[in-house]
Amino acid sequence: MPKAAPFRRILVAESPVRPPGERHAKPLPCHVGVLPWTVDRNWLSVFVVATFRFDTSAAHRPIPLEPAPPRRLQAGPSAPGEPARIDDFVPLRLAVDLTLTGHVEIVPMPSGTLGPSVRPRLAEVGLGSRRLPFMVHAGEPGRIPLRPPHTQTPHGRVIDLGPEACHDGSRHHFQHPEKFDLSVYQAGTPEISYEVEEVTSIHLAGLGPDPAAAWEIALPAYAPRALVDYSSARVRRGDVQLFVDGVAIDLDRSTVDVTWRGLVETTDQPHIDVDRIVIGWAPPKRWSEDAAGAWDDVLRELPRGRFRFAAEHEDARKGEDPPALSQEELLMARYETWGHPNAAEPEMLPHEAAEVAAELAEQRWPRSEVLAKNGIDDYTWGIEERAWAQRLASVREEADGGPSAAYVKAYQRASEALATPREAEITPKEFVAIAAKMRREDPTQVLAKAGLGIAAFGRLERRFREKAAEDKAFAAELARLVADEEARRDGPKLSEAETKNEEGRR
Repeated sequence: MPKAAPFRRILVAESPVRPPGERHAKPLPCHVGVLPWTVDRNWLSVFVVATFRFDTSAAHRPIPLEPAPPRRLQAGPSAPGEPARIDDFVPLRLAVDLTLTGHVEIVPMPSGTLGPSVRPRLAEVGLGSRRLPFMVHAGEPGRIPLRPPHTQTPHGRVIDLGPEACHDGSRHHFQHPEKFDLSVYQAGTPEISYEVEEVTSIHLAGLGPDPAAAWEIALPAYAPRALVDYSSARVRRGDVQLFVDGVAIDLDRSTVDVTWRGLVETTDQPHIDVDRIVIGWAPPKRWSEDAAGAWDDVLRELPRGRFRFAAEHEDARKGEDPPALSQEELLMARYETWGHPNAAEPEMLPHEAAEVAAELAEQRWPRSEVLAKNGIDDYTWGIEERAWAQRLASVREEADGGPSAAYVKAYQRASEALATPREAEITPKEFVAIAAKMRREDPTQVLAKAGLGIAAFGRLERRFREKAAEDKAFAAELARLVADEEARRDGPKLSEAETKNEEGRR
C-alpha cells in the first residue's frame, strides 16, 4: 500500500452568475469535487455536478433547463441488490455518458382494437443529432420502468439505458499502470455515449403522455471552468477547461444531472500542491470566444461568491458533506478575492447606495446600525462601496448622465436631508474662518469645536459655492472674507515696491 500523502482540504471559490437583466448575482447550485490519481504522472481531477429541472409544458423551445438543488455525490459501486448508480469519483471519462431513468405511462389500446391490448412504445433518446431508438415493452398498462427487460432495441435486443457499474479505482487507491485503459470508467451504455463535440442538445421522444410528442431540451445556459492556484508562487495559475462527461436524465423527477470534468498535473502531494480552485460560470460561447474577458467577469464577482472545501472521495463514501469553513477561514477566503483590479458590478440602485454612503459619512450613528437598517453587513457594503467608487471613477457618462450622475444626485439629496440645525446658523464669515483653521490644525477637532461633522462641512461648502455661482455680489463678499482671513492670519501684504526693498536689504 502506498504511503499516504499529507492531507489538507482544498478550498473552492465559486463565482456567482448574473443572468441578463437581473441585478443580483447568485451562485449556481452544484457540487465541486476533486480526485488525485496517477497513470503516467500525478493528476488531480476537478469535477462539477449540477442538477437542472425541465418542464415539458414550457412554451419556449428548446425547453430551457432551470437550476435545481444538486443530487448527493456518489463514490464507489452501489450496494448489493441496489440499482447501479453513477460513480462521480472517477479520474476521467473519455466519452460523454448519457443515461435515462424513470417510468413511462403505457395506456391500453382502445376497446375493439385488433391485436394485443398493449403495444410496445417506440421512443428515442439522444444528445444532438445522433439518437437511439428503442422500444418500451409492457405486459399490461401502467407505469413501466425504463429498465430491462422492458427496454429493447427495435430488433428485440434488451438494452439498459440507466447507469452501469464502472471500475472501482479506489480498490487500488487510483494508482494506475502506465497503459491502463481509462474507458473502464464509463458509466453508460456504449450506444449512447458521445464525443463532446456531438453534444448540442437533449432529445427525447415517445416518453410522454402523447406517444408522438418529441422534446428538445437545451443544454445548460452556463458552463463551468476552473482556475487552479498553487501553493508555490513559482507555479503559474492553471486555467482548466472542464468538459461535459455525463448527462443523466430522470423522467420521474423531470431533472437532468450534468457533470463536467477536467484535470491538472500535480505532485505526489496534491493537497499540499494545490491551494485553491476558482470555479467560474459563463455561457459556453463566451468561454470559447473570449475566455480572458469571461475570467475578468468571474474574478470581479468572486467576492460575492460561495466558499467551501472541495468534496473528497471519502466524504461521498460516508454520505457526508465536506466540513464547513471556520469563520476565520471564510473571512480569509473572502478577502483573498479582493486582489482583482476590477471591482464587481454594483447591485444596489444608485439611490440605495447613495443613502447608505450619506448616512455613514455623517458619522453620527454606529456603522453597524446604519448597515443593519439597510439590510446589509459590513462585507457586503465593502463590495458595493468599491463597485460604486470604480463606477464613478471610470464610467463615461451617457447623454442622460447614466447611473453615475444618478448616484451623485441621490447622494446630494440624501446628504441634504440629513442636515442639522447647526448648519443653518453658520454665516459665510464663520465658514471661511473654519475652513482656514482646518488647513492649519486637525480638521476633525476644528469641526468638533464648531459643532459640525465632515459631511456637514461638505454641505456648507457646496451651499456657499452654489450661491456664489448664482450671486456675483455674494461671490465678491466671499472673496473679501477669504482675503481678510488670510491677512489676519499672515499679516498685511507688502506692496510691490516694499517687496523689492525688502529683497534688497536681504
